[in-house]
Amino acid sequence: MRLDDGFVYCYGNLYSLLFYWGLITIRVRSTGQGGAVSTRWTVGYALLARFLLLICFLGSLMAKLKDPEMAAAMFEHLSPLVKAIFTWECLSCSITYLEFCLSLDSQRSRHLRLLASMQQFDRSVVEVFPQVKWNYQRSRMKYWYGTVIVGFCFFSFSISLVFKTTRCTCGIPSTLLMAFTYTLLMTSVGLLGFVHIGIMDFLRVRLRLVQQLLRQFYQGELSGQEVHERIVHLFDLSKRCSFLLAELNGVFGFAAAAGLFYDFTVMTCLVYVICQKLLDRESWDLEYLFMLLHVVIHTYKVVITSTYGYLLQREKRNCMHLLSNYSRYFPDQDVARRQTEDFQHWRMHNRQAALVGSTTILNVSTIYVIYNGMANYVIILVQLLFQQQQIKERQLLSGRDVDVFGPMGPITHMD
Repeated sequence: MRLDDGFVYCYGNLYSLLFYWGLITIRVRSTGQGGAVSTRWTVGYALLARFLLLICFLGSLMAKLKDPEMAAAMFEHLSPLVKAIFTWECLSCSITYLEFCLSLDSQRSRHLRLLASMQQFDRSVVEVFPQVKWNYQRSRMKYWYGTVIVGFCFFSFSISLVFKTTRCTCGIPSTLLMAFTYTLLMTSVGLLGFVHIGIMDFLRVRLRLVQQLLRQFYQGELSGQEVHERIVHLFDLSKRCSFLLAELNGVFGFAAAAGLFYDFTVMTCLVYVICQKLLDRESWDLEYLFMLLHVVIHTYKVVITSTYGYLLQREKRNCMHLLSNYSRYFPDQDVARRQTEDFQHWRMHNRQAALVGSTTILNVSTIYVIYNGMANYVIILVQLLFQQQQIKERQLLSGRDVDVFGPMGPITHMD
């Protein structure tokens, strides 16, 4: 494997899936083949894939609603609030998919620049530090094989949930089309989140490498001018990582915020439906088991996204701290003092962190914010469910208080 193929080896297959599902208009290739490109053919294919995916999903859903038998089987047993929840889910997954596509299209030039910089990063490291050996196999196993396993589970749960929700053996073609397109929409939204996580981990590992090399130089394994030349390269590498983090926020910031909001809404709705099932003391069936598994997958995505954002920020903070101590380890060197002063000035104006949206920092507290909001909304919906049950009970009791023995005769008035 060529050195410039390290990024493609780890993340190329994930980017291929993003392209085939219409989320991006970029083809990722090795630097020997020209690097990442976006042409009119890739743009045309992505637009066609988006159009077919959305039209097939919405068309299959409309076919179900227009047929009285299929519509009755799917929705007649549901309460009005649950119907609204399923309607919102169908709309939100389509809207989120479109948001992702438009957001990535608007940042296409920046995305290409980010990919080119990441593909060149490892080569520049090896040229100066030939003792560095990249363990690309580990990253590939984590982000390709791991994503395939999670995606297969999610794909199975989604298709099974759609088949259980239809509750009808008629209209098998429309059911298959709806299940397949709905699953593609949801998995593509989740896949972009895992690509975002993978790039954050890419930067985290490189910042940790800078720290390891700095510690070796600070411990005095080398001496003379060579040490300072190597450390200057480490300063440049850390600045490049900060630049890549800023580009990452610009490309994926809005999409990450939209993805977390979608996870929040889906989990809130599904948890409420499960709570309604438990409160009504209905018999448990596979439909609600698949909903619970959906919640588990979304929970996993929220947790690891926030965790990797925190880990990246921690490694960056530790790296900046080590670089700022350069002059302390070489107190008699003017080059160390000047380099440290310049770096401190640069650091004051470059305080990048992993973001969702444009201002919200992605860290462990994001988990608390999401699940605290989800719990509050579920409690409100459960209270609404109790009120609906009380209103029904009062209507039944008021009907029992009046007995009608026969038809009432005409009412007459005397002069």
